[in-house]
Amino acid sequence: MDTDAMTDYYWENLKDILQRQLADDDEYRALIQKKIAAEIALKALIGEEAWSLYLELDAISNELESVRQEAMYLAGAADHEKLSK
Repeated sequence: MDTDAMTDYYWENLKDILQRQLADDDEYRALIQKKIAAEIALKALIGEEAWSLYLELDAISNELESVRQEAMYLAGAADHEKLSK
C-alpha cells in the first residue's frame, strides 16, 4: 500500500468522507446541537479569558482526534488491500 498516497487522499477528501458517513445521522446532528448549546452556556459562565484557554484545549483535542482518525483510515485501507489480494 502506498501510505503517502492514501494519507494525501484522506486529507484531500476528509470533508467529503465525513459528510458521506454522517449526512443523514440524526444522532450526530443532535450531538452537534448539544455541543453548541453547551459551548454557549460555558462561554457565558466562564468569561473571555477562560474561553480562549478552552478553545486552545479544544484545538489540541481536535488535532489528537485527527491523528487517531487518520491512523484508523490507514489501517482500514491496509486491511482492505490485504483482503483484496
